[in-house]
Amino acid sequence: MKAIFVHKFGLENPMILEEIDIPKPKSGQLLVKLGASGVNPSDVATRSGQSHHSSHMKTPYIPGLEAAGEIIELGDEVKEFHVGQRVFGRCLGGSYSEFVCLDASVASVLPDSYSFEEGAGITLPLRTAWNALVIKAKVTPGETVLVQGGAGGVGMATIQLARAMGCRVFATVSSSKKASFCTKLGATETINYKEEDFIEKCLELTKGLGVDVIVETAANENFHLDLKAIKVNGRIVLMGAGLGKNPRADFLVSDMMEKDARIFGITGVNLAKKMPFIVPKFSSLLEKGTIKFHVDKVFSLEHANDAHKLMLNGNFLGKLVLAS
Repeated sequence: MKAIFVHKFGLENPMILEEIDIPKPKSGQLLVKLGASGVNPSDVATRSGQSHHSSHMKTPYIPGLEAAGEIIELGDEVKEFHVGQRVFGRCLGGSYSEFVCLDASVASVLPDSYSFEEGAGITLPLRTAWNALVIKAKVTPGETVLVQGGAGGVGMATIQLARAMGCRVFATVSSSKKASFCTKLGATETINYKEEDFIEKCLELTKGLGVDVIVETAANENFHLDLKAIKVNGRIVLMGAGLGKNPRADFLVSDMMEKDARIFGITGVNLAKKMPFIVPKFSSLLEKGTIKFHVDKVFSLEHANDAHKLMLNGNFLGKLVLAS
């Protein structure tokens, strides 16, 4: 099969397409023929060598954490799936390829209403949004949620999930095109951070109180400002420092104290054990059509490097995927 390999850390080192053997599913796994693979900021960050995930990877490796495709073989002890089913799920690397093994415990049946390209963009954004809003921030109907970077994959899922939970949703964007996209997803207000001060806008829209919850994807630039935009007893969920940015963030301790702020950090690794319980809830949302996934561009495996370049410049809406 064809697969993309990272042989050396550093974005100046291109990924390489190679031929390798098709993997064999272990006990509890599904062998899936890939229809599509999601491209995520974490893929680029790990490849750069600057992410904390990089230290856990040994080159050469096949990147890719999201997969959607058709089951062609079952490992031992798999009872709940059958060959020929369309599925999607998270893998611990390896989805930039034509075949991949998924753990059955974290895989889901892909409804017929979703293409493989859409399915490849579901897992990480939706589980991250669920972790942020439901598990960590514990948002309730009527609360106000600010999504920093609303037009990205995680932002797309977070806006829709927050709306489904009965929240008022603000989203920061960098262009009118992204503002329109977020509005269509359900954002009640959009804030162009290149033209407006998001703190002032949040205070204006909440009559001086501040927002209840901020879902933050670029903590390097925003964390110290987020503390001024939340209300007393507000919550901030940190998803990342910002792709390609310094992982450090400075803030005034007094700002956190004055707001009685609650800060949560999240990572997909720590969520893994909870996935078997969360997956059925994902499936219910998808079957109802509550969450939509916009795929901006589909790349072939041969053009995986181009997908990473586009991910870095941010000039896209929703998700980028690779199709094998």
